[in-house]
Amino acid sequence: MGRSSVIILSLLILIFSNTNGFCERFIPLELFTGGEIRDDNEIRFTIANKVFGSKKRKKITGPENWTNPISGKNIKVYRRTRAGQSGLKTQLFTITNNGQCMGRVWDSRRGGKLIENGCKFPLGIWKKNEKRTFLGSSGGKPRKIEIKILKLGKKNNSKLIFNWKLYDASDKLIDNNDYTFSPGKAMSALIDR
Repeated sequence: MGRSSVIILSLLILIFSNTNGFCERFIPLELFTGGEIRDDNEIRFTIANKVFGSKKRKKITGPENWTNPISGKNIKVYRRTRAGQSGLKTQLFTITNNGQCMGRVWDSRRGGKLIENGCKFPLGIWKKNEKRTFLGSSGGKPRKIEIKILKLGKKNNSKLIFNWKLYDASDKLIDNNDYTFSPGKAMSALIDR
C-alpha cells in the first residue's frame, strides 16, 4: 500500500469514527455542580454553591468533609438538596468508581441510607453511545447501575445527555431516567421513564 493510500485510509477512518458515535470527550465535575468549567482534563473538587432547576428548589454546595458512620472514613462530598412537598431531600455525592462517576454516598429519603459505589453522573473520558455498568449497594441492598451517553458534544463545556438505569439484585429494572446537564446550570432536564 502506497503512502497516499495510507493517508486516505487514515482520513476515512477518522471521518467515519467521528460521524458514527466514536467521538469522545472529557466530562468535568463542574458540569455536575454548575461551576465554571476549566480547560484542563483534571477531576478536582471545586467550590459549588448553585441553585438550579426550573422552580429553583434544588441546590448543590460543597465540597465539605463527611464521615461515613459505618466505616469512619472521612471524605469530601457535595450536598445536593431539593425542597418538596414532603420536606427537604438531601443527598451527598463524591467521586466514585476510580474517577468514572459522581455517586451518592448518602440519601436522606426513607430514614436515610448509605450507598456504596454509587454512580449518578459520568466523569472523565467517555464516548458517545458508550455504556458502562457499575455494581454497588443502597441501604445494604445490591444494585446495578448502567449509564449510556446519548449526547456528548465535543468540548468540556458542551451539554451532556445520558441515560441512567438502576437494577435490583435480580436484574429487575427499578429506575430509568434521561438526564441533561448544561454548563453553568447543573442538571437542566430530567425525563423519568
